[in-house]
Amino acid sequence: MSVVRHRLGSHGFPVEVRGRHFVGFSKVARILGPVMSESSEVPSSPRQRLLARMRAERDALAARIIDRARAEIPDYRTVEAADLLPTTTAIMDRLFASLAGTADAESSEGTRMTDYGRIRATQAVSMEALLRAWRLAERLHLETLSAVAADCGADDAVLFEITRDLLELVDDAAASFSDAHHEVERTRTGHDRIQRAEFTRAVLAGTLSATELTLGIQRYGLRADADYRAFRARADAAPPSEFDRLLRPQGADYAFRTVIDGDYAGFTDRTIPIPGAALLAFGPPRPLAQAPLSFRLAGRALATAAALGHTGTCEFDGLGLLPGVAADPELGAELVRRYLAPLGSSGSAATLIDTVTAYLDTGMRVEATAQRLIVHPNTVRYRIARFEELTGCDLRRAHTGAQVWWAIRYDRLVRPGATNFASAN
Repeated sequence: MSVVRHRLGSHGFPVEVRGRHFVGFSKVARILGPVMSESSEVPSSPRQRLLARMRAERDALAARIIDRARAEIPDYRTVEAADLLPTTTAIMDRLFASLAGTADAESSEGTRMTDYGRIRATQAVSMEALLRAWRLAERLHLETLSAVAADCGADDAVLFEITRDLLELVDDAAASFSDAHHEVERTRTGHDRIQRAEFTRAVLAGTLSATELTLGIQRYGLRADADYRAFRARADAAPPSEFDRLLRPQGADYAFRTVIDGDYAGFTDRTIPIPGAALLAFGPPRPLAQAPLSFRLAGRALATAAALGHTGTCEFDGLGLLPGVAADPELGAELVRRYLAPLGSSGSAATLIDTVTAYLDTGMRVEATAQRLIVHPNTVRYRIARFEELTGCDLRRAHTGAQVWWAIRYDRLVRPGATNFASAN
């Protein structure tokens, strides 16, 4: 009794081995259909003799095809020759049977080729590599036909006829196995997309162990020593397909993305500018182990920028103290009551606030403020003095200037459409 062993084929499935013969061969034969048996009759016509000779050359030709494919096509080097041989010889038998008119009439050639495409896809052979191998096999078949035609008494007319029929069969087969291969790739792509989204969600939530994070970095080709920016956007910013397009400028895909609490979320190694009315907020750059911090700050940046009516891309780094203003409404309301409410609600109050804003933004330089507002410097001096008189403060004191700036920003944040900055609190 022969010893039965098992090993994993390159496609990841167990293959039963008895001695040096693969049981997988018979399984592939069942998938790809019955093959024609050798006839005991002596072929009478040149076409029959030529096809009989091709069947006799089958094993040697199959070995040449596989050797050339593994030598010239990288995807085929990852699959052992023994795992390629069963499907190769089975397909050759189907082609020879069809050329000889002895193929199983009840079997569907399209179905056989479809199974062949699925098998190659599960062996991680890309569509491009599969088509290259198919063209290689076609050339080697034609070379062999030409080399043995004379020995079989086949003239140019017979050779041309068989070549034409072979090329038609090859074209039909390619269409069938291509569709099947694409179907497997789409299924695999969908599965990979789900796994990538789950990895992204775990990175942003900080639920991965150090080992899991390292494995994920290696799997997805990330850099352990690089910084990445987390991002967040409202789900109503754009439809999912449109948002994916915005994240892939010029077709390049730099972003890992998912959905968290109904929002688009993810991380990338660069800030991605987006046009239009959508708003995309980025946290500060951090190593992936600190991505949860970057993601939290991206959320604060998003809330602040949305409240200010911003669109496009914004970075937490560029918002300064505004996220703090937005995050502490009690402090903001108190500062508005202290520094803006005394001004009243008239148009002159808005003029004073505009002047103080420009004065603080220019580093409290009167001349620069006057140029910005297109007024005389003395007008600026009068307005600043009037503001200090009504509020009882001294803007030259650093902490006072910071509090007034905070009050103005908070009032604009909570009442962006107001015509003046006096609070209703």
